[in-house]
Amino acid sequence: MAEENGNAVDLSGLGSFEFAPVWAKKAEKVSVGSVSPGRNREQSQEGRPPKAFSGQRQGGAGKPKPRGFERSGGQRPAFRERVRPLDCEIKILPEPKALGTIFRKIQSDAHAFKLKDIAGFLLDNPESILLKIVPKEPGGLYQCKACGFAAVSQAEVCDHAMSAHLENYYGSKEVECEPPKGNFNCVARCGLSGVLLGPPNIHEFGSVVREMLRTKYPSMTEDEYRARIEMVRDPEVIEEWRKGATKKTVFFAKSQDGGAAPQDEGELIMMDREQAEGEFRRMILPSLVDAPKHVMITAAAAMKSPSASLAMAVRNAVDAERRAPYNMCFALRGAFHHRKLKFFRANDSRGPEFVTNVEYRQFDADHAIPELATAARFVAENPCCDKSEFPKDIADFEKHLAWLVTTGHVVAFTNGVYSEVEKFPKYGPQWKNRKKKAAPTAQAEAVAEAQPAEEPKAVAEPQAVEEPQAVEEPQAVEEPKAVEEPQVVEEPQAVAETQNVAEQQTVAEPQNNEQENGQEKDETPTQLAE
Repeated sequence: MAEENGNAVDLSGLGSFEFAPVWAKKAEKVSVGSVSPGRNREQSQEGRPPKAFSGQRQGGAGKPKPRGFERSGGQRPAFRERVRPLDCEIKILPEPKALGTIFRKIQSDAHAFKLKDIAGFLLDNPESILLKIVPKEPGGLYQCKACGFAAVSQAEVCDHAMSAHLENYYGSKEVECEPPKGNFNCVARCGLSGVLLGPPNIHEFGSVVREMLRTKYPSMTEDEYRARIEMVRDPEVIEEWRKGATKKTVFFAKSQDGGAAPQDEGELIMMDREQAEGEFRRMILPSLVDAPKHVMITAAAAMKSPSASLAMAVRNAVDAERRAPYNMCFALRGAFHHRKLKFFRANDSRGPEFVTNVEYRQFDADHAIPELATAARFVAENPCCDKSEFPKDIADFEKHLAWLVTTGHVVAFTNGVYSEVEKFPKYGPQWKNRKKKAAPTAQAEAVAEAQPAEEPKAVAEPQAVEEPQAVEEPQAVEEPKAVEEPQVVEEPQAVAETQNVAEQQTVAEPQNNEQENGQEKDETPTQLAE
């Protein structure tokens, strides 16, 4: 009908017939995590400065990087494997030369030496400690026979023998030579010491570099040292090196009978260092390197070993022994017994142990001179006394005491104190503390005895109190006499019975009193009346 009238209805405003929500319509192309089309990311960031990714915040210095993250060249540092101690058994013993020195000291002295102090003295000096190292795995250690150097790998022992013992078999000297000929564009110079090494294209350049590493920089590797070498192209520096290269060092084999070189230089076979090292490796080195079942080495040499695992195991064993020197004391006790030294313990059976060369015995004061008896008595009364406590009024007291110490009648310790000879001589500061505590009490008693006793003041006798006069007792009131009843005249028999009753009553009263005192009872008057 509407079409017929020419009024068509416009339905374009209704849109599509999709009834989904606006955010889900495909035309909008909205997805989770994406930016809506109505927002332009570039426009939203206009006017903003770019983010700083260099480790420093914009507008300030920012937080400094930790020290561990500062890397050269932007590369991670090489991972270092954690070093673990070598799996071995280590026994700690005294070094023979150091032990001999201690023997001579004890035998020439009359003092008593504390065994634990001797062990501590040896443990404080690594040169005085001898180690017996037994690896758990066979072939785990290699040793140099010439000096006792030990390492985990055979190559380390060979390098040590080459650097330490080459001079024992080969001699060296400097000889004149012609300067090197040729045109050299540059010369190498050590960046650490400034020494001219020579052009890098000559044959001897490698041996010169190794000689510098051996003599001046043994802790550096060859690659690290070559990185410090600089090339100089100055003609004056090249000419300076040419003038200094007129001498060279040559090696020759020593004679095996005494180590001296032959007198005739024509008989010497000259060789450079590389030739001498090659001959040393072939002829001598196999007899110097050994792989024993156990290694005997000093602690100082073991701690300097290039094998980090061996050095760590030795260091841990020595530190543990210093805290509790059981193994060292056990070894010293056996060595001292072998030398016939005497042992004793102080204070009690579990006290500190001492060793001495003197045989102790009791002092007989009855058969000695008074001076010696006085000195022995003073030490007995003052245990653990020192020179500061010696009496000043006794002449030559120290000489008499020294004689008692030498003959074994007084114990003299190395810390300067003296004690009486007993089964367990007194030792330690606790005895001085007891003596100090007892001194005030003894002094007070001595002062009390020295002062004369004062007579007690007479106390006034109390005045006698007059005794109260005795109060006269009141006189007893006489009881009224009983009025006698009038006698009734009875028949003669009745009067006789009455008299008998009165007598019986009189007799009954004393009998009752005797009954109260526990005496035997008599018959009552009633029974008598009956």
